[in-house]
Amino acid sequence: MKLRRQKGSLKRKRRDGGEMVWIYRWREIGPDGTMRPRKKVIGTAKEFTSEAAARQEVERLDFHINLDRSAMAPHPRTIAELVEHFKATEMPETEDPNGDGRAFATKNNARSYFRRWIVPQWGDYALSEIRTVEVEAWLKSLILEPCKRWPDGKRLANGSKKKIRDLMHVLYQHARRHEWTDRNPISLVRQSGKREEIPTLLSLEDLAKLIYDVLGLRERTMVLLDFATAMRRGELSGNKWEDISFLDKVLHIRRSIVNQRIGKPKTELSKKPVPLSDEVIACLLEWRAQTPYSADTDYVFASAAKKGAQPLWMSRVMQHWIKPAAEKAGITGLKGWHTLRRSYASILQQHHNDPKVVQEALRHASSRFCLDVYAQAITEEKRAAHNDVIDMLVNIKKRTAAAAAQAAAS
Repeated sequence: MKLRRQKGSLKRKRRDGGEMVWIYRWREIGPDGTMRPRKKVIGTAKEFTSEAAARQEVERLDFHINLDRSAMAPHPRTIAELVEHFKATEMPETEDPNGDGRAFATKNNARSYFRRWIVPQWGDYALSEIRTVEVEAWLKSLILEPCKRWPDGKRLANGSKKKIRDLMHVLYQHARRHEWTDRNPISLVRQSGKREEIPTLLSLEDLAKLIYDVLGLRERTMVLLDFATAMRRGELSGNKWEDISFLDKVLHIRRSIVNQRIGKPKTELSKKPVPLSDEVIACLLEWRAQTPYSADTDYVFASAAKKGAQPLWMSRVMQHWIKPAAEKAGITGLKGWHTLRRSYASILQQHHNDPKVVQEALRHASSRFCLDVYAQAITEEKRAAHNDVIDMLVNIKKRTAAAAAQAAAS
C-alpha cells in the first residue's frame, strides 16, 4: 500500500511555566501496522524566532515521518506462529459488538482443524518451506484414528479435507496481506469436496411416523419445528419464545448457540424470517402450555437442569432420545439434525418448487442462488411451499389415524 506523504504540523504553545515553545506533531505507523500520534518539542521561541527557522530544525533532526515501521515488526516465521497471529486477529474469542466477523461455530471449527491437523503436521515449517505437491499428498493420506466406531481407522472425508485445504489457503492469504510472503502455495492444491456417500434422507411417511406416533411432546415439537424451518442445530437451540410471532405465523432467527456459546446466525441470509404453518403453530402452543419456561425471554427448549438459564444440548437430545426412539420404530435414516434439513430441501425440490424459493426456505448463502432483487420479507411462494410440505405431512398423519380406526372397528 502506498503511503500518503505527510509534512507534520508545527505550532507554538505556551508551557505551564509560561515559556513559548515550538511543538512538532506527526503520525507514525507502528510495529502493529496502526497509525499513532507523535509529538516532540523542537525548541523555544527565543531559539527559533520564526516558523521557517523551526521548520529548518525539523528537517535537520530528520524524524523519518513517512517510514512504515510495520515492516520492521517481527513477523511469524513458522506456520504455527502464523496460525496464532491469524486466530488473534481474525478469530478473536469475543464476539464483535458490531456483528461483523465470523460466527462462533465457524471459528470453533477452524480452531479444531488447526489444532488437530494443520499445526501438528506443518507447525514447525517456515512459510517458505510449504510445497503444493507435499500438501496434496498429505491430504490424500489423512485418516481418523481407530476408535470404537472405526476399529481400523477411517479415511478422512473429502469434505473435511477440502475444509483443511481452504483454511490453509486463507492462512496464506492472511500472510500475503501482511506482506510476510509473496506466494500462496495452497492456491494450486487440488482437493475435491465431492461427497463419497449419498446423504440419507427421511421420507414423509417416516417423518410422520416419527413425529406423530413415536415422540413425546417436547421431542415432537423439536423435530417438527426443525424440519419445517430447515434450521441448523445451533439456531434451533437458540430460539426464544419472543422470536416467534404467533399472530403473523413467523419465526425470527436471532441467535445460534453452539456448545452453549451464544453467537450470531451463520450468515446474513440465516437471519431471514421463516414462515410457520398452522400445524407448527399449534404444536408450539401446546408445548408452551406445558413447559415451565414459557416467558417471552425463555428458551423454547430450556434446560431444567440449568433452571432455564441455558437451552438443552440438541446433540444430546438427538443421540439419547430421538435417534434411539426412531431406530426402535424401524426408522433408520436419521443420522442427526442435519438429516431433517436435507430432507426438507429434497422434498421441496421433488415437488418442483422454484430454486430461489428453495434457497430462501433454507436461508442458504450459495452464490448461485443469491439474487439481490429478492426482498427479505416472507414471500407468498415461500409460505406456499412451506405449507404444502407440512400439509403432506398432516395428510399422512390423518390417513394413518383413519386406517388405525378402521382396523379397530373391524
